[in-house]
Amino acid sequence: MRRSKQSLRRDCPLPKSPQSTVNARPYLGFLSCGSEEMASDPKVHIFEDVAKHNQTKDCWLIISGKVYDVTPFMDDHPGGDEVLLSATGKDATNDFEDVGHSDSAREMMEKYFIGEIDPSTVPQKRTYIPPQQAPYNPDKTPEFVVKILQFLVPLLILALAFVVRSYTKKD
Repeated sequence: MRRSKQSLRRDCPLPKSPQSTVNARPYLGFLSCGSEEMASDPKVHIFEDVAKHNQTKDCWLIISGKVYDVTPFMDDHPGGDEVLLSATGKDATNDFEDVGHSDSAREMMEKYFIGEIDPSTVPQKRTYIPPQQAPYNPDKTPEFVVKILQFLVPLLILALAFVVRSYTKKD
C-alpha cells in the first residue's frame, strides 16, 4: 500500500544515523514513515543511475517500469549478451515484447527484479550510450592469420614451382 503526501504522519521522526534508516526512507521526493507494508515497497531508481549499468559484468534493464539486474543471466541468455547490452540505457519494454518471450521467461525475470524506475527521469528521446566492450581488432584474431596463410601458401608454392622448373629446364 502506498501513501500519498497527505496521509503521511506529521510525527514521523527523521533518521538520526545511517543505521536507523530502516523504518524511514525517501520515496519519490518525500519522506514516508516505515511500516511492514512500506518495507516491502520496491526501491525507486532514477534513469541516470540505471543507464550507468551497461557492461557485461554489470547490466541493468528497464522493462515495463521495473528495473532488473540481469548480470547473472548474461551468459545464459539464449540470444547472447549482446542482445541484453543493446537494451541498456533505455526503456527496453518494446525490445522485450517484440521478441515474444515465453511465460517461463517472464517468471524468470522475477528473481532479477531490483526495483522500479522513476518515470519522470526517463527521457522522452533516448540518447544512445554505447555498451563498454573491448574494441574488436580483426588484425589480431587467429582467423586473420589463417586468411593470410591461405593467400601466401599458394603463392609460395607457385613461386617454388617456377624456380624448380627454371633450374630443371637449363640442363
